[in-house]
Amino acid sequence: MPVIEVGLDELRAAAGAFDDAIAATPTIDHFCSSSAWVLSAHEALMGPRTPWILRGDAGWVAMAVAPRGDGRFAEPLELSWGLACPLAGADPVALGEAFVAAAAARGDWDGLLLAGLAPGGALERALLRALPPSWRRGHGAETVRNQASLEDGLDGYLARRSRNFRKALRADERTAAGAGITFEDVVARDVDAADAAMARVLAIEARSWKGRAGVGVDAGPMRAFYAHMVRLLAPAGRMRLLMARRADRDVGFVLGGVFAGTYRGLQFSHDAALRHLALGNVLQRQQIERLCAEGVARYDLGTAMEYKERWADGPFATRLLVVLRS
Repeated sequence: MPVIEVGLDELRAAAGAFDDAIAATPTIDHFCSSSAWVLSAHEALMGPRTPWILRGDAGWVAMAVAPRGDGRFAEPLELSWGLACPLAGADPVALGEAFVAAAAARGDWDGLLLAGLAPGGALERALLRALPPSWRRGHGAETVRNQASLEDGLDGYLARRSRNFRKALRADERTAAGAGITFEDVVARDVDAADAAMARVLAIEARSWKGRAGVGVDAGPMRAFYAHMVRLLAPAGRMRLLMARRADRDVGFVLGGVFAGTYRGLQFSHDAALRHLALGNVLQRQQIERLCAEGVARYDLGTAMEYKERWADGPFATRLLVVLRS
């Protein structure tokens, strides 16, 4: 495919077309490969790099070149967690061949870090076939997320949870209601509203156990990452923010985004003084009910952790393909 190199500004301006290509790419993490995620990570988390953005008939490549160890590596715009796939296009064979040809023509890299590929998936297979025999290749560790289906609605989702889970969740909801907890869907459709919503999130986070321990999203690079992402999600109508309130005061939140039929949970937290109300569980349940009513098909709970397993139906894994040029 003929390809042209474009800058980050062009990618931002064409975010809709890029996201359409991401949504059409098989067997990748669509949300974490989308423009809102990768641009936010590039700006807030990844440090100085040289962007390498390609656009052509077969799709897009969204990478950057950076010094890593003793060499220079071309890597996805987001490599903090290794979730983002840097290649976007509906035809894996055409996309893989075009990317390898473009990489071969570029001389300022020693290795390629191709994250976000489903093990044995169509895109990984296409890349492996297209690589020159002289280029060494190997696999890094898998990155696993917990996911749940919402396709059969709230009742179907809850029916797949254990009896004890459902009983405890009903008890948590009764306790929260008895304590005067109400819920507000926060709607933001522009940057100013996104900033105002984020300010409410950060105020709660500062009172949470994470904020008090200095590991919350109210400070440091993670604050910039989420603030940047919310500014991109909100104008596109993709931000989903649910607030728990008590006596006209914000006391908890669950924040996420939707893309290509998937809701991706980003953060949730609550006032540490109200830990006894299990607001995390109650907010999750309330958010899932809203997502089911909206017709969202899948809930991605993020990187696999033990506490998430009871909310999930199973794992989704991708891995890193490492390529070294001889």
